[in-house]
Amino acid sequence: MKTHVLLRHNISSVLKIGVATTLLASLMLMGVDLFSHLDSYMNYHVGFMAAFRLTVMYFPEAFLLAMGPSFLFAVTYHLSMLHANNEIMAVLNSGKSFSSVLVPIVICAVLLSGFYFGFNELAAIPSSNEKEKQTELLTTASTSANNRNVALSDMESGYLVYAATYSDSDQTLFDMTLVEMDGKGRLLRRTDSYKAVYDQSAGVWVLSDVHVYMPDSEGAVVSVEHLDRQVNKVIRFEPQLFRNAGNDVSRMSLGLARAYLQRMKAINPDQYATLGTSYYKRIFSCLSPLIMMIIACSMNYRFRKNVLFLSLVCSIAVAVVYFVVQMMTMMMADQGVIAPYYGTLIPFAVILVLSAIAGTLLRRG
Repeated sequence: MKTHVLLRHNISSVLKIGVATTLLASLMLMGVDLFSHLDSYMNYHVGFMAAFRLTVMYFPEAFLLAMGPSFLFAVTYHLSMLHANNEIMAVLNSGKSFSSVLVPIVICAVLLSGFYFGFNELAAIPSSNEKEKQTELLTTASTSANNRNVALSDMESGYLVYAATYSDSDQTLFDMTLVEMDGKGRLLRRTDSYKAVYDQSAGVWVLSDVHVYMPDSEGAVVSVEHLDRQVNKVIRFEPQLFRNAGNDVSRMSLGLARAYLQRMKAINPDQYATLGTSYYKRIFSCLSPLIMMIIACSMNYRFRKNVLFLSLVCSIAVAVVYFVVQMMTMMMADQGVIAPYYGTLIPFAVILVLSAIAGTLLRRG
């Protein structure tokens, strides 16, 4: 059997089944998304076409969610049929080893992981952000990025900012207080403002209805100055730092998410663990198709009967181990027990080790 014939057969079979299964599973997930929001759409009288557009916007995210399990099934089905139809015997009798069947599949898995990362950054995240904005607009719901009682400090520069409310739509802080301190931690100045709006073009915060309190050397207030407007150059926090960061890192542009994470590591270490876990999960989630397909390649396909069913059961069992380990490590990373990147990488390492052990035992058997 010629090498290119075997290569084309393996890749085309896996891709055809994998893409078809991913599309079918994506449609099912889109249906789940539609029905989960149907009550909200009806309460706010969202039209059919608007609801349909919102559902379609969910497709890129649904496609990626379905991709890993779908290609797990695709590889399992393809290898099962090779054994069930005795096609593997023709491959082996032609002088090819079973590795010649698996290597193209692993290469295909690596390419699919690259596709996953690019598709997520270029399509899934922008589409998800747009869906969230349109949903908030149509249902008049408050944006999830708004925040209350937010406080940030920059100890290197010696100041702290507190705001009762942050409105993300107009990048505005309400009831803001700025406390400036010297190198010894003594109060230098306190600035209270009813409203602070971020000037995007100048990169500064513009304060309205400002009261500035200046203490003397003993800490007593000696002067109070009232200003209708003040361009404040002390605060160097970008507006996104005041957002409710529940899903922020996973939906920002990659460069902004990296800068945001580094800034939060310095000014809010308690929140860094959760944000870092979300960030590294976003980065390494592209390895999901690779891990799922490696699981499928490591399974035993020499069953006498019910080849497809038993192979699927074994694959699903190993996949369950992967997701359980991932759930545990992500919880540990969220709580700061382990480094954020370990929360995502440890499950991959565990499954790769299990797959290698399983493959070794199967070859010996």
